[in-house]
Amino acid sequence: MVGKRFGLLLCCLWGLSSGLRGQPSEALERLLEAVELRHAVIGISVKTVADGRIVIDRSGDKSLQPASVCKLLSSALALKEKGADFHYTTSVWRTGTIADGKLNGDIVIESNGDPCFDSRYFPEYKFTDRLVDAIRQLNIRQIRGKIRIENDKQVVLPGSWLWEDISNYYGAAYFPFNYKDNTYYLRFRTGLPGEKTVLLNVDPEQPGVRFVNEVKAAEGNTDDAWIFGGPYSKEMHILGTLPQKREVFQIKGAMHRPDLCFLEEIGKKLNKIGIVVGGVEIAGGGKKEKIETFVSPALKDIVRETNKKSINLFAEALGQLVDEINYPERCRVLLDEIGVGASGVVLKDACGLSAANAVPAEVFTNLLLWAHKMLGWNFVASLPLAGTDAGLNPYVAANPALKNKLRAKTGSFAGVRCLSGYLTTERGEILAFTILVNHFDGSPSLLQKKIGEFLCSFL
Repeated sequence: MVGKRFGLLLCCLWGLSSGLRGQPSEALERLLEAVELRHAVIGISVKTVADGRIVIDRSGDKSLQPASVCKLLSSALALKEKGADFHYTTSVWRTGTIADGKLNGDIVIESNGDPCFDSRYFPEYKFTDRLVDAIRQLNIRQIRGKIRIENDKQVVLPGSWLWEDISNYYGAAYFPFNYKDNTYYLRFRTGLPGEKTVLLNVDPEQPGVRFVNEVKAAEGNTDDAWIFGGPYSKEMHILGTLPQKREVFQIKGAMHRPDLCFLEEIGKKLNKIGIVVGGVEIAGGGKKEKIETFVSPALKDIVRETNKKSINLFAEALGQLVDEINYPERCRVLLDEIGVGASGVVLKDACGLSAANAVPAEVFTNLLLWAHKMLGWNFVASLPLAGTDAGLNPYVAANPALKNKLRAKTGSFAGVRCLSGYLTTERGEILAFTILVNHFDGSPSLLQKKIGEFLCSFL
């Protein structure tokens, strides 16, 4: 009798355990039945962080468009290659001699690719103001030469970025010299629907660029204005519509010459405090003396902002830290070296803006397993946290159980929704997961809600 009862108890426990294990599988089937996924391609990889055990794999080996989830690669590998406490350093020199308040030479900025100069993400890092103050402390009233930026790096826009992206704010590329997140603001006044808007100002000014405003006012509250032009264009066309009856409505564009913009702005700031820049060509150069060294925020802080705010400019900078010449190839080599594997990985940039990127879900999941062990909190804490960081709201709004249990990087294009990160269950088990959805139809927010429901099944 005791044996029968014990056997029955074992059967009950097995049934309960099997039922719990079956919940994610059942939730997966419900997700795959979603009408939004009828014509979609989806790759899912879920593994335990403790031992790498596969929990769910659904086409995890298929190469799919990951969008901004690509930032996990560049941020993790930059931390690996440079270390969490790496800093960019930028030296500023003066050439020539100073006599009677006149610098008979130049101010030379030796740029080292720092992406954080006067960044809105690091408001305490005021490069321009500190440089102006350093020049003033030399008791200079006139710079006979020029303010020059020197850098021997050759950085160009990824060739696969779309024409409609490269002049808008999210297409702000990484350059040898970067300023104010390589972003400027266009401010408009709008009237009645159908009326042409008035372009009030451009801040900061973009030297050598003429803006052609063809934007009209429209009903509703949607910003549907786009900036078109290339990195070498002298003319930018602004098309589309903006909400009606606004005294000021602001949109953002991508600087293609942040160096010229900076030189224009610092010249004005120096002139305002009585320091004149002559711009004279001075032969020889004479004595050279360092006047200031600027040290960027730590790499771990740049990585944090990159992943939490999904900043393309910073991600491209991280890719350059991994390899200045060929980041995609170096990335593949490193993935193989650390045991993640690079099979199926096709990369055209470091931030995920290129529609030509393709990565299997299991590559991101394996990267997360490696990063959790080898990079620790400096990487894990850089991922948006559900309930704290707004980027995860579409997944969490209808699934509050995910709050403080989900840390993940999002990625999105039209027809693309991706999510990759860590999920902590009620039992304290940590899962690494990746969900890549391509070519879905219908409501993005409804799909994200259903993905959130699927993740809740693991809790």
